Amino acid sequence: MRSFVQSANKRVPIRSNCRSNHLSLYISFRAYIHASIKSKAPCKLIYLAVFASLTVLPVSPQSATPSAQTAQPPADPARDSNRVLWPANSTPARNLDEVIDRAVNREHVLVDRLRTKEPVLETYIQEMKKDPDLGFVPEHDFYFLGKLNISNGIVDESFLPQRSALKKIPHFFTSFFSAQYYPGGFADEIFLDFDGFDRAHYRFEYVKKEFLGKVRCFVLDIRPQQSAGKRRFEGRIWVEDQGYNLVRFNGRYVPSPNNEFSHFESWRVNAGGLWLPTYIYAQDEAYRWGPVHTAPMRAQTRLWDYETSKDKAQQAFTELTVDSPQGVRDESQANSDSYSPVEAQRMWETQAQENITDRLQKAGLLAPAGEVDQVLDTVLNNLEVTNKIALEPAIHARILLTTPLESVAINRVILVSRGLIDVLPDEASLAAVLAHELAHVLLTHSINTKYAFADRLLFDDPEALKKISLGRTREEEDAADAKAIQILKNSPYKDKLPRVGLFLRMLSARSDEVPHLIKPLLGNRMSDTKKDLRLSGLTERAPALQLLDKDQIAALPLGSRIIVDPWSDRLRLLKAPTSTLASAKEKMPFRITPFMVYLTREGAATGTSQPAPPSSNPAAADRNPPPSQ
Repeated sequence: MRSFVQSANKRVPIRSNCRSNHLSLYISFRAYIHASIKSKAPCKLIYLAVFASLTVLPVSPQSATPSAQTAQPPADPARDSNRVLWPANSTPARNLDEVIDRAVNREHVLVDRLRTKEPVLETYIQEMKKDPDLGFVPEHDFYFLGKLNISNGIVDESFLPQRSALKKIPHFFTSFFSAQYYPGGFADEIFLDFDGFDRAHYRFEYVKKEFLGKVRCFVLDIRPQQSAGKRRFEGRIWVEDQGYNLVRFNGRYVPSPNNEFSHFESWRVNAGGLWLPTYIYAQDEAYRWGPVHTAPMRAQTRLWDYETSKDKAQQAFTELTVDSPQGVRDESQANSDSYSPVEAQRMWETQAQENITDRLQKAGLLAPAGEVDQVLDTVLNNLEVTNKIALEPAIHARILLTTPLESVAINRVILVSRGLIDVLPDEASLAAVLAHELAHVLLTHSINTKYAFADRLLFDDPEALKKISLGRTREEEDAADAKAIQILKNSPYKDKLPRVGLFLRMLSARSDEVPHLIKPLLGNRMSDTKKDLRLSGLTERAPALQLLDKDQIAALPLGSRIIVDPWSDRLRLLKAPTSTLASAKEKMPFRITPFMVYLTREGAATGTSQPAPPSSNPAAADRNPPPSQ
């Protein structure tokens, strides 16, 4: 497996056995710089730290120090000669040894199956600071979005634009984890051990049986063998009891004498006939080692779009053939044999819109139309009906799969990011977001129709956010704000506008701490500064922020509303019971929280069933391993 440093549009390979944890490298680098600045060390110390951090990376394979990846452990016949010894859903394991052997086998099969996949990978990091009343709150944030090449375990390309050489210099010291300089190694957290998960390298200890949602699992603790070499996983794994696939694991890599490896937990979701790596949560606390000091850190990694473009194209062709055996026919001009200039212009704009949305969906950035879109369309309809707005063709909403908070109108389609929907506290706040984009449509703020030419969209997926720009002018944004407030005052949400203003107040209050969360990928910022806020007129009606009042919910934590299918990118709403907050610490606006996934098997109904009832003697039932034979 390799890692890459991206610099000046050139990818430089790093030694193959330097599978450095991306969060750990980032933390280590920031620790050097932070320690030097805090201690007022001379500049040469800072330069030395930078040099030391960089020289770890571009080492040739010949000079690399042997590691766990180059060690030669004893051969494992069950792994090497019998890769598919036990197919999924075979007869139940007879004993614990067979559970372990099947789990090892299935993990290697999964690695092989995923070598042809290139899912989208998104990582969002928050450095935290301790608040005496609210606990940990964000202080800085970092963001990455790219395509993961499973075959090499690297992020092959970043979606994010690169800064120019001059702009890189001031950011190099404060934003090591960035699109310009990004170490790979995501496979360290997607897979427990990319090529060394076997009995030769690990010892296993049965703990209990446990349900994760509807899926019953064997829980085992694993530790590296003494001869396993460096950089091996130590922690706990969950193995589902039908196919014997790993569905969850948490721990860290050892040895880690200076805390260079982050603690993390990885979850998998059953989709596309596989248990796909989907969620990774990483967490580390403040750490001091001599003069070195690192801040507490929380990170979320999400993966989706495992279904290949070829699979999608074949499915779309099949659906078209089944649904329209005689082909697709334009019925809009059934009684005419020509188009007027006005109609031609509208069709040209629609062609540009469809080219953009089709390209974003192909790149794995836009979800297919589905049930969540219909919820947004209902809110749009409420705004249109009460304001006597009748547009043809009708306006519809689509959802970007990304975390940064943004919305943008493309002709008659409104795009809203998953991250923005997740943190909105109520329907009125969603209506305000949609009203702003509806105002752009009513004010005829058109997009650049250059995208109607298909050749402008013939580029590789990672170029999508670099080639497509949908930003508005400041004048257009101000006009849309004024029009949106007018629409909202005539809508069913008019009595709830103070709640909308409260959300905007919270967004403004946190804008300095989470700049990457509010930095759009396609359109305009919701907040440029604390004084430059979208729909700022609504904040005048809002009550003052009461951060210590547990009943005043201004914004939600990340991941509060939408679940993404990692194979097909289809969305569904999270169906979880409303939790009564115990204190203001649990409000956590815009915050990263751990993943806790309610697992189901593919094809089973989701969101309606309850966890299996506990045994009459849970301790005895859970702690008895399969019988030895």
